[in-house]
Amino acid sequence: MQAQPHPQPTRSQHPHHPQQPPQPPRSRRDAPPRRRPIPWWIVAGMTAAAAIVVLSMFVLLVVVLYPSEDRIASGVAVAGVPVGGETSSSAAAALQQAGFASQPVVLTDGDRRWSVPLGELGVQVDIDSTVQLAHDAPAGTNVQPWYTIDFTQTQNALVALSSQVNISAIPGQAGRSIDIPVVLNRLYINLSGELSDGVIELSMIVVEPPQAQPSAGNYTGQTSTHIVEQGQELALIAELYDVSMQDIVAINQLENPDLLFIGQELTIPAAGLYTPTAAEAPAAPLASGKAIVVSTIDQRIYAYENGQLIHSHLVSTGLPDTPTVLGDYRIYKKYEKTNMSGPDYFLPDVPYTMYFYQGYGIHGTYWHNSFGRPMSHGCVNLPTPEAQWFFNWAEEGTLVRVI
Repeated sequence: MQAQPHPQPTRSQHPHHPQQPPQPPRSRRDAPPRRRPIPWWIVAGMTAAAAIVVLSMFVLLVVVLYPSEDRIASGVAVAGVPVGGETSSSAAAALQQAGFASQPVVLTDGDRRWSVPLGELGVQVDIDSTVQLAHDAPAGTNVQPWYTIDFTQTQNALVALSSQVNISAIPGQAGRSIDIPVVLNRLYINLSGELSDGVIELSMIVVEPPQAQPSAGNYTGQTSTHIVEQGQELALIAELYDVSMQDIVAINQLENPDLLFIGQELTIPAAGLYTPTAAEAPAAPLASGKAIVVSTIDQRIYAYENGQLIHSHLVSTGLPDTPTVLGDYRIYKKYEKTNMSGPDYFLPDVPYTMYFYQGYGIHGTYWHNSFGRPMSHGCVNLPTPEAQWFFNWAEEGTLVRVI
């Protein structure tokens, strides 16, 4: 008999995972520790703090590099007054408090110096325009203020200062006088530039020594006596009585107008009372009607009516570089007050002007009192009361002869 094989166990058609050997149970001590979760309110706070830091840095960067429309760039100043980062209103307040009107401007003539507050010189700072300049300036800029000027006040200030600045001419020695029209013109052309460093170099005229004056015997009419007081100069005395300094020098036969002493008696002629003799006066241009003669040699103006001399006074004609035209002309236009300007001068409100040729005229003069010598830019300068007399007396068409 054949031996029967032992039956083999059949394999399942569905495999199964092999069985793992049994593991001993794990105790709680063997389990990894669990981290406690961070409370949500701490996470939120840290996130907010980080966001604030980033946002602050961004805002600071924007403010410095790209200021808002109403804030001035960082580091900007106006004439040394810091306005960087300010709004328009706060910058305007800072500039108002700076007191620009009281800040001094130094006027110089060589080594001589005089200080005048900006406001007294007729100059003001336009706050709104200056704030706009600051807005337009890049960071770190020092901006010049935007100035405005009242030329009438400026010329009045220069006239007042001239009593300290001007040096009288005496026989054998030239003097110096502020050329007010030229100074005004410089301010008119470039106000900010002239004020940029706070110093204005005055334009000056060299005043030639006076020529021989007429004798006191040629003065007629009323005179008065003035007793010189402490601190008085001849120019101030002449202004007080509205007469020319040269007429006082002549009638008192003063050798040196700068040497006056306290208690000195001066004879003061009434304005215009000196009348040249027939031999001294030029010949009348016309036998009938009115005519004016201006002598650039005598520095005098003469009024004739029907061939007779009726009035005369000292004048100032053109300087050597700007001489008064010579010849016969007619008054073609009259203005009680007008502005005058030229290549290098500007004058507001010139009184009692009578034009006789192009821009040449006879007019009143408020900016100097040195009549009797050349001082002008070509016109015929008269004291204002004298200019008014000629203005009222002479009609348009009146002959003007300049010799």
